[in-house]
Amino acid sequence: MKRLLTLTVLLISALAQAETTTYNVTGMHCGDCAKMIKEQVCGMTGLDKCEVSMGKVVISPKTGVTVTQEQVQTLVSKAGDYKITGTTTGK
Repeated sequence: MKRLLTLTVLLISALAQAETTTYNVTGMHCGDCAKMIKEQVCGMTGLDKCEVSMGKVVISPKTGVTVTQEQVQTLVSKAGDYKITGTTTGK
């Protein structure tokens, strides 16, 4: 019972520590732009969360997965002439 409680606490702690990164993206002028970027970025393996809205891409990698800005920029560029101009990271 004690082991189960310890494992549960560790799992909850790991989930609570998942980082969310918001990328500001220039060049997104319409819903089709967001859709093309979403198809590229949200198709990346290892993500718990991926949302794309006008001018922003928000991702949360799974525990143990590292996603770099360069990886995201490569995928954003595949969608068209878009560029990451800044990032914000939080929990």
